[in-house]
Amino acid sequence: MSAGSNLPVVLLGRMYHPEGEQHLRAQVPLEILEQPTPERVKTALRSASGVFVRYPNRLPAEALASAEHLRIISTSGRGTDAIDIAAATARGIAVVNNPAFGTVPVAEHTIGFMLAFAKSTIPLNRLTHAGEGWPAQPRYRRIELRGKTLGIIGLGNIGEEVARCCTQAFKMRVLAYDPCVPPAKAERAGAQWISDLGRIWRESDFVSLHPELNDETRGMVGEPQLRAMQPHAILINTARGAIVSTQALAAALRAGWIAGAALDTFESEPFTADNPLAGLDNVILSPHTGGLTEEALRGMALSAATQILQALRGERPPHLVNPQIWR
Repeated sequence: MSAGSNLPVVLLGRMYHPEGEQHLRAQVPLEILEQPTPERVKTALRSASGVFVRYPNRLPAEALASAEHLRIISTSGRGTDAIDIAAATARGIAVVNNPAFGTVPVAEHTIGFMLAFAKSTIPLNRLTHAGEGWPAQPRYRRIELRGKTLGIIGLGNIGEEVARCCTQAFKMRVLAYDPCVPPAKAERAGAQWISDLGRIWRESDFVSLHPELNDETRGMVGEPQLRAMQPHAILINTARGAIVSTQALAAALRAGWIAGAALDTFESEPFTADNPLAGLDNVILSPHTGGLTEEALRGMALSAATQILQALRGERPPHLVNPQIWR
């Protein structure tokens, strides 16, 4: 380990798996802030060589202002929106993320949401437990996924995996919208690449969101988009909560513009009981856990620990978000 390795690595929240922490602790001092306040973070970073940020904790520019010895920042997973990357770059601090581990679990979570709605699994489970399943079941719509249309917005690793699974396993018709990828990527997954986003809203039985969160996608699903969907359609968001307007979605679900929604991410996290979506019968919620399988948790924790140690040794980590700072 190079000079400065006696300075601690600070964890803003525990790593997803203890093996990641063990890997770090074997080589560098470790300071864990399980409930990091802004002041505690500033104090800890004054003498830190590296920092790990577990979502939903955040690392804004003001926290970096006095971090004179900081050389490396790692996310907990793939997403980087919890870190002020511009501020880190301006200070010459490397930022890394830990991609790919969420591809399979988030894709499976998405398909699980689709199946739950297609088979009315959640209400029928509740009613059957109460001894009311048989008389109540005719009220609940149950459909097959085969032959239905799935609209995918964002054809990154997860969107492509969802498309591949749905075309191959369920023989669904998949429309894919992503102006940043070539049509060949959609074709490889068995999907149809389209340039008209409006077709997603008009033609899909299920719409699944998988774009990056940026200035173009923030708030991209609002009242006009929800009104354009079919009344029986289902909206699924396992990407980032800020892509969807909570108020517009709540209105759509109450008024019947769409049949339902399934969300793993929210505009405001953590989700609280006063959220406009809380208690609605036609929405399925999970607490941002779609990518957090046992296998993915271990992989992300070890990837984060390994990249932090690589940077502290002066080795270029493989998943630099701001490669321009590397010397």
